Amino acid sequence: MKAKLTIFLLAACVAGSAIAAKKTSEPAPWNQEPDSFMGVKFDQKFVYSVPECPAGYEIPKEMCRGTPYQGYYSTKGAPSIGIGYGLSVMAKSGPVDSFYLTTSSENYLQLVQLFITKYGQPMKRSSEPVKTKGGASFTNENLIWRGKKIEIAIEKYSGDINTSSATLRTLASKTKTVQDIDEKIQNAAGKL
Repeated sequence: MKAKLTIFLLAACVAGSAIAAKKTSEPAPWNQEPDSFMGVKFDQKFVYSVPECPAGYEIPKEMCRGTPYQGYYSTKGAPSIGIGYGLSVMAKSGPVDSFYLTTSSENYLQLVQLFITKYGQPMKRSSEPVKTKGGASFTNENLIWRGKKIEIAIEKYSGDINTSSATLRTLASKTKTVQDIDEKIQNAAGKL
């Protein structure tokens, strides 16, 4: 009887350890996941949330949107965040699909600090070597936050060594983009 009790207790301890180990390996939920950015909610129609920019050279007093091109909007008059930046928005079907913030790579550390202060530590950090056409080598840094509905990605060098970027996008739009690309590939492959 004591042997059976010992085996049972040993099995319970091993099972308890396995359950505890499994729980710690799961990523913690992102408690600071945004539902808006710069005052614009992801789930509202962008054209109703942000007014059109005035014609001419008048400086806007609040954020406004330019004329769209295939769902892409440039913005002007966005709030000051302590660094110079540009902000564009992709809103193909009405609600915001993504925000794309660009700034000088000299502002990268400030950009990262702003996002960590607002959204907490990133879930993933990675770096990769990049080389310019002129042969210079740099280390690109990438930070990722991923929640239930939103993903944020910051790149130190985005497209060129002079530009850093932050992309905030809905996971639904990311999935739709992948599906659209797959469909285009399948259609193109059918023509071969």
